[in-house]
Amino acid sequence: MLIILLLYLSSYSKTDEDATFMRMKEDHMKNGQLKPAYNLQISTNNQYIVNYSLHQNTTDTNTLEQHLNTFIKLYEKKPVNITADAGYGSEQNYGWLEKKRITAYVKYNHFD
Repeated sequence: MLIILLLYLSSYSKTDEDATFMRMKEDHMKNGQLKPAYNLQISTNNQYIVNYSLHQNTTDTNTLEQHLNTFIKLYEKKPVNITADAGYGSEQNYGWLEKKRITAYVKYNHFD
């Protein structure tokens, strides 16, 4: 079973098979060591948490579509608009949001 798991994961933790090794913002040892972790996404509305999702992807760009699909399934409606930082900005995400007719206030990730 271990060999099968390794074929599908880019990293593998013996203590948590679902986790992915990621760089932490807080690196107390200052050595850039990777640690098993999850990428938590949270949606808010008027400062209340309305949705959350956990992802194995290390970048936010790859989590947006799945996170919003979870929201749509949960509430049986799509958000009218979203605001997100440049970590979510990609042509794929802009195209998906446009197709879903969700107004996006998302900075392009390579724009200064």
